[in-house]
Amino acid sequence: MELGQRLKAKRKEQKISAEYIAKELGVSVSTVYRYEDSSIVKIPVSTFEKMCNILGTTPAEMMGNVPEMSHGKSDDTNKLPGTFEDPKEAMEFLLKLPTIAAYGGYDPSKMDDETMVAFANEILQQLQLVSYKYR
Repeated sequence: MELGQRLKAKRKEQKISAEYIAKELGVSVSTVYRYEDSSIVKIPVSTFEKMCNILGTTPAEMMGNVPEMSHGKSDDTNKLPGTFEDPKEAMEFLLKLPTIAAYGGYDPSKMDDETMVAFANEILQQLQLVSYKYR
């Protein structure tokens, strides 16, 4: 399920209108619908966080990054990719890391696709370097 589909499903589950979300975010109703149909994939981080608050959820949950119980099975869903090629995957990766977003002060909505992929790959590389030390 894509981010837009999760946003729409959560909005309907909470019985919240698109008009209400638009008013709270300070955007048009059509913008909310474009987030939900994934016409807009670069949602500003601050807008995404506000939307999650309105919907009573977390950015991690909306990005599909909710860990499930493994029940003793090996689970590769939380493994990091080696590199990113796709700007959409890079954006989803960056939004799954709200701590880095808060610390770094970057705004993925202002990045072009090439910059976003390069940035996500740089963060991946740094995570790999740091995590190697603590394995």
